[in-house]
Amino acid sequence: MENTFEKIESSSESESESTSSEEEINYEKQTHFMDMTSPGKYEENRNKLFTPEVSRIRILIDSKNITHTSDHDTSNYTVLLDDGDTSTNNTAGFQNYTNVIGFKLIKAIISNTIYQVTTNNNTINFNYDGSDKVSTLTPGAYTLDEFGDQIKTQMDDSVSGTPFTVTVDDVTTYKYRIQSSPSTFYFLKSSAWRLLGILNMDEAASAATDDKTLPNVADHSIHYVDLVIPEIPYIACKHNMDSKSIIERIPLNVDAGSMVYYTASQDNFDNYFYPINLSKLTIQLYEDTNNSFYDCQNADNSFEFELTILNKI
Repeated sequence: MENTFEKIESSSESESESTSSEEEINYEKQTHFMDMTSPGKYEENRNKLFTPEVSRIRILIDSKNITHTSDHDTSNYTVLLDDGDTSTNNTAGFQNYTNVIGFKLIKAIISNTIYQVTTNNNTINFNYDGSDKVSTLTPGAYTLDEFGDQIKTQMDDSVSGTPFTVTVDDVTTYKYRIQSSPSTFYFLKSSAWRLLGILNMDEAASAATDDKTLPNVADHSIHYVDLVIPEIPYIACKHNMDSKSIIERIPLNVDAGSMVYYTASQDNFDNYFYPINLSKLTIQLYEDTNNSFYDCQNADNSFEFELTILNKI
């Protein structure tokens, strides 16, 4: 846009007053540029394009660039953003972001673990013949029938002998049937409740039986993970019963062992907060049943975030 006002000449009221050697020229007050844009409109466009009140940048955070240590965990790691200590990760492409007033997830890439049994859901607590027992399942990937065998193996190991028989209807109901002999049993609150198809509660002693078809369909999937970033103010997060700084709930809606490619919805609104300084980001992924970090067997993940930064204070 040309920063030039249109020049308008006007003659004097009486040409007789002008000298013969020099004609006097006056200029009217400039009200428009030559392309008829008003100064007010020009200033509005200039401020919008070159001196906005806020700016938005996008940053990529991923686990693959984190320095490996003995406690390496891609569901709970910290990325440094300033150019100081590089023992955790390379900070060359980041900076210390000041006056941040908005934060949102744009895209995410997460692995849907191939394991149905992890350290988060591998215990079966039950009472057998009047005594409380604990069975620990072996983490890994199982079919319905294979998991039924695992239930029997570990429950047998928790008591004397081999009293348990486990069968599964993998055609119609997808429920497990557990029988015991010679004594009765009932379940207590267990981390493997969803895998078995029971509720996460202590059954009453009166529920003891030697033949139990578990009440619910065996569910060997992880439904979603919650992305939590403690550095982000709670006002900009999804409010929840655990008061965690949940940025997004990401569904694991692909086959086990596949990658989830998640894009945030277009109606992901801005929720601003008082300006903060961001020198690091802690990525935490929580699984959906036991308030524990997602056990993805250290598969890598990646996130794209948008920061809204206040330029004028």
